[in-house]
Amino acid sequence: MNESRIDEVLRVLDPAPGFRPWHGGASPLGSLRGVSELEASWRPAPGRHSIWELALHNAYWKYAVRRRLVGGPSGAFPRRPSNWPAVPAPADAKAWKADRALLRDEHSLVVEAIRGFDPALYDEPAPKPTGSGSESSTTFGDLIMGVVMHDTYHTGQIQVLKRLYASQG
Repeated sequence: MNESRIDEVLRVLDPAPGFRPWHGGASPLGSLRGVSELEASWRPAPGRHSIWELALHNAYWKYAVRRRLVGGPSGAFPRRPSNWPAVPAPADAKAWKADRALLRDEHSLVVEAIRGFDPALYDEPAPKPTGSGSESSTTFGDLIMGVVMHDTYHTGQIQVLKRLYASQG
């Protein structure tokens, strides 16, 4: 039973080429195709997140979930601040390409971790992040499903931002 849940997660998280979900949304990686550095760094209003920030935020949470799934020593996410990394200055094409690669790499690593995950542990409590104290009530399944929901949510935001940017003329 748990193995089929993991298979379903992987089908949604890392869809086969040409697969289009019923809701029409792309993956976070797919939603960035054709997005320039200017479009990625644009904000719809002061204090609102840009596509670039959403891409980095997604990369961080893929990293954070993977670290909890695989255990081992804590590493350090390569961008700061971790949860909402700052868009680099200058926000140029080279930096945008590097940050898309960071998202792609973290995506591949979390998919690999889920593929290798023992389905028998799906409903077991996941360890809390290093240094956060007591035992967690979050299961491994919560983390795995959470990364899918997080992707879907922010992919929707990226799609809306692309439309808003295009409507600016």
